[in-house]
Amino acid sequence: MSQKIHKLCLIRSYTEAYFQLSEEEKQKLWAEVGNAIGGAGATMTTPYYECRWSNDRYKTFFIMEYPNIEAAIADTAGVEKAGLFRYLVSETILGIEVSEEAATP
Repeated sequence: MSQKIHKLCLIRSYTEAYFQLSEEEKQKLWAEVGNAIGGAGATMTTPYYECRWSNDRYKTFFIMEYPNIEAAIADTAGVEKAGLFRYLVSETILGIEVSEEAATP
């Protein structure tokens, strides 16, 4: 049975290489990233949340949803091919929805 996968994306910062890109190169990068995400069947389920004010590690975060684990893997492969990880320092956590009873002892 296929199960939806949720991914918490924690954005730390952009690299110096990102800031060296021209505006045209940035637009191309984000277009390729968007195509990879859409092609994998992923959707953003939240807006971006600015959180630097509440911690010293992360700048923003958001949550993505995938129809299955294969889509999550395809998304990561696609954004890697687009070169995103050269320009972005981030962490992600994958999870599945569970009932409150299953999540608490």
